[in-house]
Amino acid sequence: MKLNSIDRAEALRYMGYMGITPDSSMQSRIDLLEQELIKTAVPRFVWCVEEITRDDGVLSAGGVPLAGKAIAEHLDGCSHAVFMAATLSAQTDILISRAGKRDIADGLILDALGSAGIEQICNRVEELIKEELTDKFLTWRFSPGYGDFPLDTQTSLGSRLNISRRAGITITDTYLMIPSKSVTAVMGISDKPLPKRQSGCLYCSMKDKCNFRRNGVRCTDA
Repeated sequence: MKLNSIDRAEALRYMGYMGITPDSSMQSRIDLLEQELIKTAVPRFVWCVEEITRDDGVLSAGGVPLAGKAIAEHLDGCSHAVFMAATLSAQTDILISRAGKRDIADGLILDALGSAGIEQICNRVEELIKEELTDKFLTWRFSPGYGDFPLDTQTSLGSRLNISRRAGITITDTYLMIPSKSVTAVMGISDKPLPKRQSGCLYCSMKDKCNFRRNGVRCTDA
């Protein structure tokens, strides 16, 4: 799997261009940095399917505790869960860091491009999973830290997927992932069509400190 291009609209929103079009000079700068990122990134991903167990209202799958009301609601009606992880690679982190030391603006642009890029990789991984599970119905991705789904779930989720060996991802003592452009997520699997799940700002742990909300938009807005 590789990145061939990066969603420009998505990247611009990460850069803070809310309803504003960058001038031609900035567009050219972004074009150049996008190509650097594409050449550098070495996307990797892993995933597995685990049976969900419900013991006195406590959810788990594959030995991974799935605590919190939000994830319980998200997996309601699901018999199994998909665990997935994806990353743009350590090389991407090095590129962003070096660019930021050279020019702060370049570092910020690359960081935004990387955020958009890993989202695209996750979307592609989700497509591949759906192609494998053609007779199943899946929920959307739900990551630790979303709603009241504990961020420390990263550790057990990463261990179950063996992300260090299989994807080159490590998790710090504060539950951050290295490389930084990495994502872990859970999706529910059902044999029957699922109702639309709740989503949006009210269920996000970042709702009180989100730059998108400060500017009157959501991170999911087109």
